[in-house]
Amino acid sequence: MSGSEEAYYRDSCLLLAWLKDETSRKPGEMDGVREHIERVKRREIAIMTSVITFTEVYRAKLPVGLDALFEDLFKRTNVGKIGVDIRIARLARDLRDYYAADPGKYGGKTLSGPDGIHLATAVLYRAKEFHTFDEKSNKTSLPLIPLSGDVGGHKLTICKPAALNPQLDLR
Repeated sequence: MSGSEEAYYRDSCLLLAWLKDETSRKPGEMDGVREHIERVKRREIAIMTSVITFTEVYRAKLPVGLDALFEDLFKRTNVGKIGVDIRIARLARDLRDYYAADPGKYGGKTLSGPDGIHLATAVLYRAKEFHTFDEKSNKTSLPLIPLSGDVGGHKLTICKPAALNPQLDLR
């Protein structure tokens, strides 16, 4: 990434969905994921993600051959791989603390460590949008999409990637 173009932040779950070509998603959800990857390949857009994505993706034990597809995507100059530095770590901690400080409002839940790092990275690197499928809560962690617009006092749009040219899904 040259640093001057707008970039969309990719949560690990989207890269896993693309690699595994998930068919269990709601109709149309994968259209945006696939289209954005194709637009990256055509150099129309840039994406970025934290280097912790590598750990999260490889923890999922990809089928044979998909690791090469993943690695090839990350060789592109319009795919930013952002290391965790002290600024990101501090903002991730601050975001987690922000949500933990109001247990009544957030049901005692806060951000997971990786989600805090992903969000902090997107905020600090001024992502155009943060793309994820994370819209449902679990026992301890907040979902991300409902935080869109105001992430711990920081402006950030969190959404599923939308296709410009959605395909008619006849499933």
